[in-house]
Amino acid sequence: MNKIFILAFILVLSSCNKKSDSKTSIFDLTLFSKNSIQIDSLTIINYKDSTLVDFYRSNKFNTAWDLQSNRKYFLTEIASAENEGLKPEDYNYKKLIAFEKSREKLSDSIITKYDILLTQSAQLYINHISKGKLNPKELYSNWDLEEKKVPVNFILSDALNNQKLKPALEKCKPKHLIYKKLKASLKILKQFPEDNSTELIDSKELIVPNVNNKYVPLIKKRLLYWGDLTKKDTHLTTLYDKKTQEAIKFFQERHGLKPDAIIEKRTINALNISKGQRINQVIVNLERWKWFVNDFGNNYLLVNIPDYTIVAVKNNDTLQSQNVVVGRKSRKTPVLESKISNINLNPNWTVPPTILREDIYPKAMHDRGVFRRKGLHIFDWENNEIDPYTWKREDANKYKYVQKPSRNNALGLMKINFPNRFSVYLHDTNHRNFFGLSFRSLSSGCVRLEKPLEMAAYILNDTINWPLKKIKDTTDIENYRKLLKIKQQKIDSNNAKLLANNPTLIIENKPLPNSELKTIVIKIKEDIQLHQLYWTAWESKGILNFREDIYSLDANLFEKLR
Repeated sequence: MNKIFILAFILVLSSCNKKSDSKTSIFDLTLFSKNSIQIDSLTIINYKDSTLVDFYRSNKFNTAWDLQSNRKYFLTEIASAENEGLKPEDYNYKKLIAFEKSREKLSDSIITKYDILLTQSAQLYINHISKGKLNPKELYSNWDLEEKKVPVNFILSDALNNQKLKPALEKCKPKHLIYKKLKASLKILKQFPEDNSTELIDSKELIVPNVNNKYVPLIKKRLLYWGDLTKKDTHLTTLYDKKTQEAIKFFQERHGLKPDAIIEKRTINALNISKGQRINQVIVNLERWKWFVNDFGNNYLLVNIPDYTIVAVKNNDTLQSQNVVVGRKSRKTPVLESKISNINLNPNWTVPPTILREDIYPKAMHDRGVFRRKGLHIFDWENNEIDPYTWKREDANKYKYVQKPSRNNALGLMKINFPNRFSVYLHDTNHRNFFGLSFRSLSSGCVRLEKPLEMAAYILNDTINWPLKKIKDTTDIENYRKLLKIKQQKIDSNNAKLLANNPTLIIENKPLPNSELKTIVIKIKEDIQLHQLYWTAWESKGILNFREDIYSLDANLFEKLR
């Protein structure tokens, strides 16, 4: 054993007397020593960056990027930052490359500056790929996402010391499938040829099938560019022919529009959007997905506000999907993350302050009958009902305004509650015709469900106590009337038998109470998360999908990112 050790020692000594050659050296001494340089602590402290100071303090104020492999990988990573919707310049790419090219000739003091710049850039990059460049709470008053805590220094130190920079950075990036599909969308878009056309479709009238219109050739060009219309047998005439109609239907479908081949304002708006604008749209959606929580949970509901859809996912399996109606632009549906707490069957609706202030009070000042027409009961804080014709505007805020349970209640037959500071919920609606529209930004902020009772049955997940039929019966006033009728028939039958045996018997006639829907609150035992999110682009099987930016957030966010 001693002979082997001595031989190895001699080999090491002999290699030190030769010029370093990675191809011929038996031992790579960088594996045993990083040849770090001591940094004056005052140099670091003068940067007035506590995260930077903490990083170097934990590294005993030594340089951290001595291994070429770490530097090389990080430079390669930020060179491709655009794949994540980011910019290499934000991470000092050009300066870092210049330092790296001449590193062997640099003095210790310049190497120190290079090391610090690498650390600052890496810290910033880790933050950006983990939680985005911007903080949504500073941008939007109606976004309530928990801010991510990123242990930047731990991630970076561990990655550098263990030469695991690549897996560490990959782990920081969102793992959601939609984020990956957005990256695929960006790649697809960049492969499109340059979009040099600046001419816009400016038709003020509907363009319907089988008619001539001067804008049809331009429409065909846009469809050809995006691949919705194939070049084979395509003639750029003014006739809106069948082949173009089919292409428009496909275009409408992937833009969330009604695929009816009628070219109206929303279809024209989508056709007028350029390649550059679509790239920007994908970039802002990549940013948003960095804000969203990393793990949605095993059991969750996911609302995409601009897509007007909700899906129920359990153990990575989509078990239910529905159309929804969301808040209009003046009363946006908030972006939030919460947990389902309970379901109300036959809910009361207490009118929220915004609707009272903006809708009810102005009308009531001119016509007190609005309360009756809307089925509203007015109560004081001792729960005494107030005659609507005695209502005065100066006393309005002393009362609560309630719609009792019914199919025509604003909440419909079912409400799903979850903790949030916006007083919103998922619910049924008395405007069921809205679901036939392609534009469904129409509510006062809550999310309305197309199939509310089916969603209730899914969430309750109790086929013994709450099967779908029982839920439907519980929310059906006709069912209560039927049961009341049966009960009355039994009473009448028993009374008839009593009178048959004793004709002089006097039976008191007690009328049964009127049928009415009762509010039933059912607590949810399962841990079901709710995510109401906002994204307007994604890719599916190589097909680009876009949605109308109903709250006009995309362009403004891109401007702030850049």
